[in-house]
Amino acid sequence: MHTQKTEYVFSAQAIDEASQQTQLFLEQTAADKKSVLRLRLTVETLLLKWQLRFGEDAAFTLRTGSRFGRPYLLLETAGEAFDPTAQADRAGSEDFGEFGERVLANLGLTPTYSYKSGKNQLLFKLQKRKRNPFIGLCIAVSAALLFGFGGLAVLPDALRAGAVESVLTPLYNTFLGVLSAIAGPMIFLSVAWGIYGIGDAATLGRIGKKMILRFLGVTVLITAVSTALFLPFFDLHFSSATAAGSQLGGIFDMILGVFPENIVSPFADGNMMQIILIAAVVGSIMLILGSQTRAVAELIEQVNYIIQFLMELVGSLVPAFIFLVLLRLIWSDSLGVVSTGWKPILLFLLAATVILTGVLGYIAVKKRVSPLLLLRKCFPTFLIALTTASSSAAFGTNVACCEKQLGISGRLTNFGIPLGIVLYAPATAINFLVCALYMAENYQTEVSAAWLLTAVLIVSILTVASPPVPGGALACYTIIFSQLGLPDTALEVVLVLDVLFDFLATGFNMTFLQSELLLQANKMQLLDDKILRKRG
Repeated sequence: MHTQKTEYVFSAQAIDEASQQTQLFLEQTAADKKSVLRLRLTVETLLLKWQLRFGEDAAFTLRTGSRFGRPYLLLETAGEAFDPTAQADRAGSEDFGEFGERVLANLGLTPTYSYKSGKNQLLFKLQKRKRNPFIGLCIAVSAALLFGFGGLAVLPDALRAGAVESVLTPLYNTFLGVLSAIAGPMIFLSVAWGIYGIGDAATLGRIGKKMILRFLGVTVLITAVSTALFLPFFDLHFSSATAAGSQLGGIFDMILGVFPENIVSPFADGNMMQIILIAAVVGSIMLILGSQTRAVAELIEQVNYIIQFLMELVGSLVPAFIFLVLLRLIWSDSLGVVSTGWKPILLFLLAATVILTGVLGYIAVKKRVSPLLLLRKCFPTFLIALTTASSSAAFGTNVACCEKQLGISGRLTNFGIPLGIVLYAPATAINFLVCALYMAENYQTEVSAAWLLTAVLIVSILTVASPPVPGGALACYTIIFSQLGLPDTALEVVLVLDVLFDFLATGFNMTFLQSELLLQANKMQLLDDKILRKRG
């Protein structure tokens, strides 16, 4: 996608031409027609505000292109500093604040304003068109099976063993090493910046703070309930110390183990609980000091974006890594470990369905609405997310469902849906947990009450803290398995299954989000009961 720069004056005809150029560019990048029309209208509205401010004789520039694969649109005009977005609805600003605006801007839903060298700039950072990951999975699996079984037929055993030992295993270990190197800083930066943003009322806002804390609390609750549902289905190797005192001592040791001996060792050893604690302390200190640490907070935010970009690059290599893992399993005669992969998938579907049914049933009783009507209204969003594994592809349908079918006020959905996509993913937490228990069963890892408590906490925190970027789930698996004492070889099967889990979890996450927003809207008196109960 080449960079294009066009200069206009603020006449009505020029603004219309710029809007048309914007639409043509967006049609190459946006996920759906609704996003194209919404962003075109936003651009036209902002240009008209600049026209009123600077006059029809003033000039502006429209620049489109991509940076590191991410499309962008930049509007620029010379003159005194004037932010046209500052005239937006102040009620929304008070509700969600600066932190919320940054979340929306990073998702490409609102522009970022800046004033540089005497020029006003509005930058739209658009989402990349996401290729269906199922295509990459099919290509990787097909190639691995072709080369794998073809190699079994024509290559000598010694040559295959040498390739596994000298090439495939080192590549596998290198990929995991890169994941581990990025995972620690990614979680540290996300937690530190998140606490700073959540705690500062001026940064986050009134409704935003309540929403995020509730997202975290509900995620922990769903993860704990999932643990209780899963335990009867796994033959786990529980610690021989069954006495209540021994179990309590194990939990106490786990709590003490969260505190590091120094600030360096957690990052060197990859102790994620200690890294999260340090991040929480740093974020809290920045919050207490307020404006004195503003520069540090902005630095952490910017470095966080860099780490997320690196994780996206790693995520783009996932099909190649799946090919590598399957080829390694075939040539080392270990493919049998994949044969029981149906178990975590089936248990995930069972737990997610039971918990979601319980949530929808609670809403149906509380609001006196048919549960089947709720399912029918939420199903289109679920289906789009399920078949594309993309929350962005389902975004337009999600907004329409929440506002026009469920009766949730736009005051809540305008920010709640983007924020929920980033922070609220209970189905992903269920996914992480069932995979951890599945591997603990396979490798007979010693399990105790402290182990289970650690699993619930680390899964819940990572689900909320990790950014929704390609490769983010891979980093989370690495962290979870390391923290729970599961071997690196356990990642081979899970990372292959994760592509399928991605489709399933995305679908369930969207319906969980709609249900949670409905409950929050009801509590905040932002719900229209007539629309919720309306059929057709």
